[in-house]
Amino acid sequence: MKIDLYPNFDKVFTDETLKGIFYPLCSLTLDKYPNKVFHFISSNGLWIDENFETENNTFSFTLFDFVENKYKFNGNIKLYKGSEKAKNIFDKLKSDFDLNGKHYLETKTQTDDYIEIQKQNLNIQTDDEFDADYYIQTFYEFSINKLNFELNNEFGAFRTLIEKNWTKPDEPSPIVYDETTDELKGTLNYYDKPKIENIDAYEVIGKIVGFEFFTDGNDTVLFYNNSDRILCVNSYS
Repeated sequence: MKIDLYPNFDKVFTDETLKGIFYPLCSLTLDKYPNKVFHFISSNGLWIDENFETENNTFSFTLFDFVENKYKFNGNIKLYKGSEKAKNIFDKLKSDFDLNGKHYLETKTQTDDYIEIQKQNLNIQTDDEFDADYYIQTFYEFSINKLNFELNNEFGAFRTLIEKNWTKPDEPSPIVYDETTDELKGTLNYYDKPKIENIDAYEVIGKIVGFEFFTDGNDTVLFYNNSDRILCVNSYS
């Protein structure tokens, strides 16, 4: 199993429809599928409209076409509340972080302080559709964790940098859990699979724990049906 952390967005998705909505977390190559690259992704940062869904994306899962090792989205971004506002500010947040990220890391800028700085810079407010605080918080957690990994080769260490009173765990958690791990051995195939067509043809690939990338415990279990479709099932730990 080969894991690459934080792949570029254009290496994961066929177009930019989900830019600012989904984060690419890591890419995975398995011995069983040496020519396939699977991607773990997350829509953390946006709340889900449980009253709106399509056959390809709901509160509990997202179904993608798998095209040349990239994900093609066939759902509707209306499911992700405030997605249009998110897409409008994502590039601005990223530009600021590209310029000032090392300063935030070196000064251990706290999450609450970062949120207030960006809300003032971007002149945005939380409303019923768009939870600006949650979106900015998630962006910061993802970005600071990614930058710290790139600079210091430390994964999942962001809490000791940007949160008060957080103690370092005795042992780091795996980035990807698969069925060979003692914790999950034999369990992932029996996970609550959604009721979609040919669901029994989907084979489990593995699971990531959202808490390792964000402070939100939105986990993802990844399935593949060997007919070029990818199923991402959400779970909360």
